[in-house]
Amino acid sequence: MKKILIFLLTLSFSVASSQIYTSRIIEVEPGQMENFVKAAGEKTQKFNNSEDNFAFSTFEILSGTDTGKIFRVQIGSPEMMDGGLDPEEANYWSKNVNKYIKSNSSGRTVMWTRSADASVWPESTRDHDLRMVMFYNYKDSGEQDFWRFRLRQAKARAAMGDDQVNSAMHVMNCASGCDGNWVAIFFTYESFEHQREINANELPKLVEKYNEMYGGGSYEQDVESVDASLMPNGRRVVHMRVIREATSN
Repeated sequence: MKKILIFLLTLSFSVASSQIYTSRIIEVEPGQMENFVKAAGEKTQKFNNSEDNFAFSTFEILSGTDTGKIFRVQIGSPEMMDGGLDPEEANYWSKNVNKYIKSNSSGRTVMWTRSADASVWPESTRDHDLRMVMFYNYKDSGEQDFWRFRLRQAKARAAMGDDQVNSAMHVMNCASGCDGNWVAIFFTYESFEHQREINANELPKLVEKYNEMYGGGSYEQDVESVDASLMPNGRRVVHMRVIREATSN
């Protein structure tokens, strides 16, 4: 659990394939965000910092149709999922947090698993608070093209050594609750300016390493293959920011 809690601070996800990540979107009552964060944080600190219970990570959505809402992720083992929430914990949330919630998508939860082979987690990214999340929906026929690029990119990044891109890349597969082959990729940054600097100065080095490993022009060719592998409107980008006071330690 300690490894999972460390990963949470970067929405980073544990390497353990057995972990289940359940996300939902929460709409807070107008003017009640501060109270919600305080109450959710107190609940999280009271119940969700031990090895024998779920951990939680909480984010504010910064862009897209759900701007201003909360993205909350529960992390636990299959055994925890079978047992469900402790009644005392559930009652605490109901009594102290629910009153600040306008809409809770508990009926539209999504379960994710982490693709460790396609993910990269540099040590330098542990304190990053900003997330750029890229959601993809690929065709059944596009599975090979989609995953070839994702796996190659992770290997190229790992091969960069001291020139490693200073952003974590966590690739999550939708295991339940999605219509189609959805994948969410969480990139971590210190700030929007940090993201701009990486795009300008570090990503060209990744492209160079990728082409060095897989052949000249392969990066561009594989990106085109990924584009062709997607469903119509099969790509969207959302930014989020960690709410640390409502995230497990």
